[in-house]
Amino acid sequence: MRKHEVLAAAVAVAAMVLATDTMAQGRTELGRTEYMSTCAGCHGPAGRGDGQYNQFLRLKVPDLTTIAERNGGVFPAERLYAIIDGRAEVPGHGTAQMPIWGNVYNERAVEYYKGFAHNPEQFIRVRILALIDYIYSLQTRR
Repeated sequence: MRKHEVLAAAVAVAAMVLATDTMAQGRTELGRTEYMSTCAGCHGPAGRGDGQYNQFLRLKVPDLTTIAERNGGVFPAERLYAIIDGRAEVPGHGTAQMPIWGNVYNERAVEYYKGFAHNPEQFIRVRILALIDYIYSLQTRR
């Protein structure tokens, strides 16, 4: 390879790393924003299950900072997706105790894209995955 080709390749790799880091930061910020607006009321700002609405709930809200610990060190992202989405019954989860966020996000997608052709499932998926990414980040904040 010539010197300028090596330099061009290095610049391209650096740009990809920077873009990936920027996207990850954006996804984490979206996840944090979604968490604070939809989850913190029950699960608490730090995810420890001590939200301000707990006094009105019949069941104890789980501590989200110990999900991986309670699952043998494995973070069950797929299961969390199903629980957060809530539109399909999750085996072993029992009846839905929390809001069905898939429906909520679907309604938000209709408002967000009003007058435009859109796929609400993409809107829903982005938000739920960002939430899961943020909840995963809480696992290391103990």
